[in-house]
Amino acid sequence: MKIIKKILTSGLAVFFLMGLCACGKVTVQINDGGVVTELEVSSSKTVEQALEEGEIALNEGDEVSPASDTKVSEAQEIVISRKNTVSLSMDGKTREVEMVGGTVGDLLEQEKITLGEKQHVNYALDEYLTDGMEIKVSYSFSIEVQCDGKTYSQDMEAETVGDVLKELNITPGKDDRVTPAVTEAVTEGMKIVVNRVTFDTVVETEETEYETVYEDDSSMAKGQEEVSVKGENGQKEVTYKVTYVDGVEESREVVSETVTKEPVHKVVKVGTKESSSSGGSGREIVSKKAFYDCDGSGHGYYEITYSDGSVEYEEF
Repeated sequence: MKIIKKILTSGLAVFFLMGLCACGKVTVQINDGGVVTELEVSSSKTVEQALEEGEIALNEGDEVSPASDTKVSEAQEIVISRKNTVSLSMDGKTREVEMVGGTVGDLLEQEKITLGEKQHVNYALDEYLTDGMEIKVSYSFSIEVQCDGKTYSQDMEAETVGDVLKELNITPGKDDRVTPAVTEAVTEGMKIVVNRVTFDTVVETEETEYETVYEDDSSMAKGQEEVSVKGENGQKEVTYKVTYVDGVEESREVVSETVTKEPVHKVVKVGTKESSSSGGSGREIVSKKAFYDCDGSGHGYYEITYSDGSVEYEEF
């Protein structure tokens, strides 16, 4: 009759004989990755047979010490080292690593990884490896974050700017600006700024300036001017989309304009009547039309038509 008892332990794997019974049986303990099985077997059994009785199977690549053909009565300790494939992530790269037995610390030593002052691993160094374990070596960085009028300065374990904001419970809106970008890798001493961006619609009443229009008047002597219609500004309603950054207006763009009052343009009459014929040539001025520049400067040119059909131009 066999007696099997399993005990959990967090210490190093140690397998040993508990003593030889008068009936020719021995009690052994078999540590399998932190799980210890206590088993009573015949002293004539081998390590392999003892494992079979304890229903402990070895997989390809696993190792047992002492050797499987060693008699249990001769064994001082029995160690099972499982072959494990683990995922190791470091510096943004992930790779698979194989190791038979050992702890997280043993794996780092095997991979020649020495943890620096601000480096951390997500498992205790004395934790046994298990197949499929995901081991991550991360860094802590001194980071400053400015958001909503507050400044956060602390050491954090984060890979990206987005991770930092998530840890601080800062959620950027879809229009907010994050500098550097949320996908940027974190570096020592990095300063992160979150600017809140909001929009508003503003309607304002604005004046529209009148224009000055010049008209020739042949009844007035050349060089004379007379205001016939006084100018009056008009009005319009302008709708703006205003952008605010952290509550301060940054820019605005026109969405629409509606004229509520048309401007009254100023009309100036300009005399064109010549007092005598030009230069005694026998020609008389029939008409003199003023054409003004579009820039509103009041300058332009006269188109002068004489009685002989000739046309001349004179700037003013």
